[in-house]
Amino acid sequence: MPLSNQPIQSETMTMITHPRQTLITLLIYFLSLSCLVSPIAVAQSPSMDHSDRHKQSIERAQSSLRADPPGSANREVALADALLRGGKVDESIPHYESAIKQSPELRPYLWQYGIALFFAGRFDDGRELFEAHRRVNPNDVENAAWHFLCEAKANDIESARKLLLPAPGDRRVPMSEILDRLPGGDGTQIAAAVEAIDHPTSKQSARFYADLYLGLIADAENKPEEAQRFMRRAAETRMTHYMADVARVYADHLQSSSKPVER
Repeated sequence: MPLSNQPIQSETMTMITHPRQTLITLLIYFLSLSCLVSPIAVAQSPSMDHSDRHKQSIERAQSSLRADPPGSANREVALADALLRGGKVDESIPHYESAIKQSPELRPYLWQYGIALFFAGRFDDGRELFEAHRRVNPNDVENAAWHFLCEAKANDIESARKLLLPAPGDRRVPMSEILDRLPGGDGTQIAAAVEAIDHPTSKQSARFYADLYLGLIADAENKPEEAQRFMRRAAETRMTHYMADVARVYADHLQSSSKPVER
């Protein structure tokens, strides 16, 4: 999830100085994600098939991993990211865990791993990961929202509201409004913040994040129809950045969860 002092399109992670080359290389990889979501490159061709895009990304990451025995942590994370974005959640998790085993200091930076843990139903583990991420990225409302979701699923919505993570100073629209919505209420202020944006590209991005997190909140509040409505809308974006792909995975997750179990 992006740093709070970056434009909402950016997907950078906190950069710190660390003596281990693995950490430096991995953080450079995280920074490179922002190139995928510049205002110029946000929209994809309507004819582009997401599954083809993800297949190519996974194949490239697999090839890179095999070419670098025994598989450095940053390449493990790159493959895990490609798998997660392509909806292959169960396949992504072992690669995140392999990276952490190789370089334990990476764990608090891997918010993506926390998202994968949520989709895998490992809510307690996901909650702990987002708590760890807050220590290196304390102003990120998105991190607070995913922590809120995991706590609601692991226990209940009252517990999630009681244990909200602070995320002060996130200036990205509509993040402060999303944070204010977590304790309860409705999406009126979120919608108003989006509508107040004049720049078309910025408004498109803000609307996407509003839909994504209104869907997430509805899921946490056990409102499946509302959650699916917002998440489908988020998933329909033409943007192809990391969280847009997460929205598509989430929409599929909600749809599959709503299907009756065959006997």
